Amino acid sequence: MADKGITIGETEQASGKRTGINYLLAIAIDEYKHCPRLYNCVQDARRLIAVLSSQYQFDKENTFTLFNEQATEHAIIDIFKKLVRLIRPEDNLLILFSGHGEYEEEIEEGYWIPVDAPLGHTNEYIANSRIIKYIRAIRSHHTFLIVDSCFSGSLFASRSLEPSDSSKRLDEIPSRWLLTAGRNELVSDGKPGGHSPFADNVIYFLENNRAPSLSVAKLISQVVNAVIYNARQTPRGEPLQDVGHRGGQFHFYRKGYAPDRKAASAATPEPDPPRPPGPDKKKYWIAGMAVLALLAFVLIRQNGGPAAGKSIKEQESAGPVIEKPALQARYDSLVAAGIGLFRQARSREHFEEALGLFGQARQLAEENSLDPEAANRGIQQCRQRLSELDQAESNQEVPSSDYATLLARAQALIQKGQYADARQILEETLKLKPKEREAQTLLRKCREELDWQRVEKAREEDGYRNYLKAYPNGSHIVAAQQKIAALHRYELYFTTSLKQDNLLTINIGKGKPPFDITITNPATGEQIRKTNFEGLQVEVSLSRFKSVTGNHLVEIIVRDHNFKAKGQKLPLM
Repeated sequence: MADKGITIGETEQASGKRTGINYLLAIAIDEYKHCPRLYNCVQDARRLIAVLSSQYQFDKENTFTLFNEQATEHAIIDIFKKLVRLIRPEDNLLILFSGHGEYEEEIEEGYWIPVDAPLGHTNEYIANSRIIKYIRAIRSHHTFLIVDSCFSGSLFASRSLEPSDSSKRLDEIPSRWLLTAGRNELVSDGKPGGHSPFADNVIYFLENNRAPSLSVAKLISQVVNAVIYNARQTPRGEPLQDVGHRGGQFHFYRKGYAPDRKAASAATPEPDPPRPPGPDKKKYWIAGMAVLALLAFVLIRQNGGPAAGKSIKEQESAGPVIEKPALQARYDSLVAAGIGLFRQARSREHFEEALGLFGQARQLAEENSLDPEAANRGIQQCRQRLSELDQAESNQEVPSSDYATLLARAQALIQKGQYADARQILEETLKLKPKEREAQTLLRKCREELDWQRVEKAREEDGYRNYLKAYPNGSHIVAAQQKIAALHRYELYFTTSLKQDNLLTINIGKGKPPFDITITNPATGEQIRKTNFEGLQVEVSLSRFKSVTGNHLVEIIVRDHNFKAKGQKLPLM
């Protein structure tokens, strides 16, 4: 995200001065309407804009921002259209997107999720292919795109990383670069109130740059090297393909610095800024670049191909060949995609699709004299897995189309805790009898349990709250509330006083509103409920609780927004 306010310096044409404007478009979303809330996107964007406008040659009047509720699909597309009309060939553009992303495996398409898009409705997301079309249409000198979202690496169309050159003469050559927070993977938003690991490092290197300029390749190398050893994600930065890149590089020029472009070819390399904690050795950088060379799942080839007999998992663990011709890169990407699909396959259709990818790779290899061993290995293992599925189906004692048998099989799987398999069977069961309530009930249970497993794995507050919203009568409601309460380290506190006329006063001293107050008469079970939205004093009349036999106790329970709860017993007057 960090590059948003990048300042590119005054440029020069025949006389050495280029008069282009540096534009910035920053899109950041924390408060989604339908997706889990994020915490640091807008803060990251504002901090970077501040750094770039104060330390680098970037003016706030040329900055466009879409934060939170402003970042609708309509608004994002409108601003892209405006930039197409506004930006001239001598201008430079930095685009930042920080928010949720999604990836649709069936069509290999990544998306930015606008603030108001319903979760799972990809037709209301903004596809990477659409973004690339606008990048291609914008006639800037330099365009630098920074994306801090999940699956942002899917924006890359090519697998090769161009060698970097810190010489300032590259600023004179048009460029189209992309820096993403990760490959085709989930990335972290960081702890609430801080920065994402990706944005934190971009900010660090920009703030601590001591040189008069910083090239995009230098920034990328620093950020990638820092993040991959301090977070469970791997940023990727390289030129974009087929959008007008001609081999140049975007440069950040500090305020007051006027580069001598005529002497740029003799410029010395930029000194490194202070490095954050973590390894910084050349061999680790090379390893990091190797990881970046291919998308999420990389087929590793050594000495012309993996040894015969290696499994798909073994193929993934060998080392890649970085310098490959286009055909070899295409072959490797097809095999990598097949490996990824094979590893995540949950149905016959998935294995058949993986088999198709391996088949395409083998055909490409045979037509272009490439080594087809990896593709052949994938084909063999896919066929073996499909054969096992055929055998398993043939061993069934009754036809799989029997509704009662399918239902019984699903119930048995649920008892074993195999909810994913049970869900698939129940979906097939309901195709036979769509209105059967028992199957519908079991399917809802499977979906709830699978959602709960994902929530428990992530252990994030938004996940627990989304579970409570989706399953108001779910079997894990108490556990979800307890988990949320445990995430907040404070003790709920309140005091009470009771007047002679049984007017109860509750003063809430510590907690997060709104507060749900329940007052119970244990003798009769009668209850009074109140909600306090401000955390101030609450008065409740308890006159109807008074027993004809004399005084007795009432129980007061206060529960706050974070499900912290505290109780107290009080005798009536």
